Amino acid sequence: RLLRSRIRKTKSLDYETYGNHPEFPDVDLSGMMKMLDGAPPTAHIFTPRKMVRLFLRVATTSLALDKVLDDVNNAKSQEEAYKDCFTKPTIGRFGVLPNPRNFHPPPYAADNWEKDSDFARQFFCGTNPVMIEVAKDPETQLSKNIVSHFGKDKLQELADKNQLLFVSYDDLADLKVNPHQMFPLPMNDESGPDGGPAPQVHPKFFYAPIVAFTYDYDKDELDVLGIQLERTDDARVYTKNTCGENEWLAVKCQVIAADSNMHQWVNHLGKTHFTMEPHIIASYNTLRQARHPLYTFLRQTSRDTLLLNWAARGSLVKYDANAFGDYQSPVGVGQVMQLINKMWSRYSFFESTGLPNELASRGFTEDVQIPAYLYREDGMKLWNAIGGFATDFVD
Repeated sequence: RLLRSRIRKTKSLDYETYGNHPEFPDVDLSGMMKMLDGAPPTAHIFTPRKMVRLFLRVATTSLALDKVLDDVNNAKSQEEAYKDCFTKPTIGRFGVLPNPRNFHPPPYAADNWEKDSDFARQFFCGTNPVMIEVAKDPETQLSKNIVSHFGKDKLQELADKNQLLFVSYDDLADLKVNPHQMFPLPMNDESGPDGGPAPQVHPKFFYAPIVAFTYDYDKDELDVLGIQLERTDDARVYTKNTCGENEWLAVKCQVIAADSNMHQWVNHLGKTHFTMEPHIIASYNTLRQARHPLYTFLRQTSRDTLLLNWAARGSLVKYDANAFGDYQSPVGVGQVMQLINKMWSRYSFFESTGLPNELASRGFTEDVQIPAYLYREDGMKLWNAIGGFATDFVD
């Protein structure tokens, strides 16, 4: 009832423009996708059934959290702690409470995460399979450091056979503040001791890696060729054969951290949530008002999005003190918004959201057959199935 009381009832939704972030007042964000002005309408809040499910999940989590933390704190290794937290189906003294965090696959990931093959596989089948590209021209797509390290001819030979792939976090390299403070000013100018400015003593660093992969068609397996973490002229290229075991693992972890930033903030929050918002508002203001049959179809594809976006702007990326995105991410909220803004500047609805076009933009054209890339293999099946259903509905 409290949530519904804050949600307005209206016949038409208004657009609003993102303001500049206080930490970067000179960086113009007015060109970003439009957002909803104010709270979402009642038609876009959780259903009563979902509210009940959410309440039960929160209650179960609260009851079980102490036991989960006990198991984690008593674990003998990080892998065991991970399994205790995420993979046990039940928890509690008698094992009768369902584990609210049991949403990961079996403990395979915890047992094999250090392997190069599993590290590489995540770029095909993990949470962020939209960064990897097929290299066609290594000299222009990879850094000169990587080309020099492995040799132009060798890399071009792999590229000609569609065996050379890469991931390059270029947008992270363009950010100006690195390291970024966990409690940046001016948002936290009253968050410190005695109500003063928060001490700027919590720097968080990040890299903008370039990773080269090779694909083995006989094994249907992706492997790591080399990793460059820095963007300087003399940046080192790390390989398994030139690193110690711990150093190589640390380098891969830095790649995972960079990938997580792009996944959570850009490809998820930006491309999925915020990008859809102006489209949802437009369909609400036109198709819904006209009682057009298409709204019945489109409504199901955008359920809850306006509410979630509104909540995210008041929590994950709020322009305020102690913002989640500032202390959780090394990039910080202000630079997260810059990343999303840059993504939006390249966005084209028909070219960016159509799966075949999106895949082709990263080199995965129909003539490039890589069965292990399950994001494409399974994604195209869903694309065709949904496309057929949508076509039948419209016709």
